[in-house]
Parts: sequence; C-alpha cells; structure tokens
Amino acid sequence: MSIRTDMALERRESLENLEKTDGIGFECDKKDFLTISRIEVRTPDAAQAMRKPCGKYITIDLDIDHLRRDDDVLLDISHTIAKELRPLLPPEGLVLMVGLGNRFITSDALGPLTLDRLIVTRHLHAAFPSLFASLRSTAALAPGVMGKTGLEAFELVQSVCRKISPSAVIAVDALAAASLKRLGGSFQISTAGIIPGEGAGNRRHAIDRDLLGVPVISLGVPTVTEAGTLAHSLLGREPENDFIENGSFLVSPSDIDLLISRCSKALAYGINLALHGDLSVAEMEQLIS
Repeated sequence: MSIRTDMALERRESLENLEKTDGIGFECDKKDFLTISRIEVRTPDAAQAMRKPCGKYITIDLDIDHLRRDDDVLLDISHTIAKELRPLLPPEGLVLMVGLGNRFITSDALGPLTLDRLIVTRHLHAAFPSLFASLRSTAALAPGVMGKTGLEAFELVQSVCRKISPSAVIAVDALAAASLKRLGGSFQISTAGIIPGEGAGNRRHAIDRDLLGVPVISLGVPTVTEAGTLAHSLLGREPENDFIENGSFLVSPSDIDLLISRCSKALAYGINLALHGDLSVAEMEQLIS
C-alpha cells in the first residue's frame, strides 16, 4: 500500500534504493534534545521518487514529553524555527501569513491558532510608519475551509496576494505522518509550498510559488496519521481489514488539544522572531494583545 505522509523525512526513509537515488541532498545535526534534518530535492527524478516537489525540507524532531511539560523547551524550539526560517525569506518586503485548516476541529486547528499569536503590522506601518519601522510589515489571513466558505483556500490566498503584493507567503497547516512518534513532536519547514490535505487523502490545490509568483514557505506539525498507514507501520505489512486499508480513519493522540496549543505557540513565536528580530515573550504578547 502507499504510505500517506506529508513528512519529507518519512518519504526519504521509505525509499528502497536510497543510495541509488540522485538529486536528494541530506544532512542531520543534533543539538541537545533536538534533531534537525535537512533534505533538498533537486531534480524532477528525485521529486518523483520522493513524491514531493523540488525544494528544501527542514525537520526539527524532539521527544514530545519535553514539549508537553517544559516552557523553556518551547522557546528553544521557537528560536530554532526562527534560525532555520529566516534565511529562506526575502530580506525585506511585506509577508503574508496564512493559517490553513479548520479552527473547530482540534487536530486541524494548528494554522488558525498559530495565526492568533502572530504579530501583524501592515496597518500599523500605514498609520505610524516611523513608530513601527523596526518591525517587518506583515499581514495575516485565515481562509477557513471550503465547507464553511464555499471557496478553496488557494482562491482566497491568490486573491489577497494580487491585492497586496507580498514579497513572500508563510503558510501554516496541520500535517499527517506515518509514525506515531512524530505526532506533535516534529516541525517541518519547506520552500516548496504546501498541498493542503495531501497526507490525509483529501488533496486540495497547491499553494506555492507557481500559483502566487512569490516564495511560499510552509510550516507544519503532524497531528494525525491515517489508520491504514499506522497499521502498515505497526504490522510491517499491509493490513487485512479493507475498511482500515482504505483510509476511513484518521488517528490523533489523546492529548491533541494540549499538543496543538503548545505547537501553535512554538510556531508563532518562531515566525515572529524570524520576521521581527529578537523579541522577548513579553514583547511578543504585548504586540499581539
């Protein structure tokens, strides 16, 4: 069966002839409790093997128990996200931040909840340019889901980009993983944009540079795994139950509400730090309140 995952690292791990696959760069660094893996898909053949578009994919892994209980760890993750994200963005210009997903479904609320803690300054730059000159110009959009709006997310993002002409787009969305250990414990950054719902079998239109004409950096955390993929991972073979194999269930951790809260905060702080410089938590909270 096909392993469903949004994680480039899991795609790479699933390749049978990895040593014979050209066009895939890989390096791995370990820092205290964090493991940072960097994959670059360089050629069309590599993209076909990986089933991921060409681009850079950065994965930050950690023991999820650290994230559950330690605020200092959360800040360390945020600073790591900022360090990895900053070089991927153009040095200046308006940045549109997009929170994808459904706020009312916990496992899909990562994007909108991250947006709630982002520093938005476009209107402040227009009204008080000198006062907020030290902060980058940013705007935010939560497009919701088609079942509520009747509009695809890409249609709304594309329309807003045509109106405000950002220099880059940052898109945040919940992801799917093949491994249970990655749920809530892996942060992925990619220069290849994002295809909402791909890992969960509900593929939507891609939001990427080809669509918008500017760099699209995606950030996400896996919050669900598909039941058939999980069964395959645990059994080491295809499951016999057709109902499970056909992907009728998505599985998330029992404390998904806590993990979504912590992960969205880590992502928001990381994005804020990458865009606006070395702010303290108190300064960030003041600017978003």
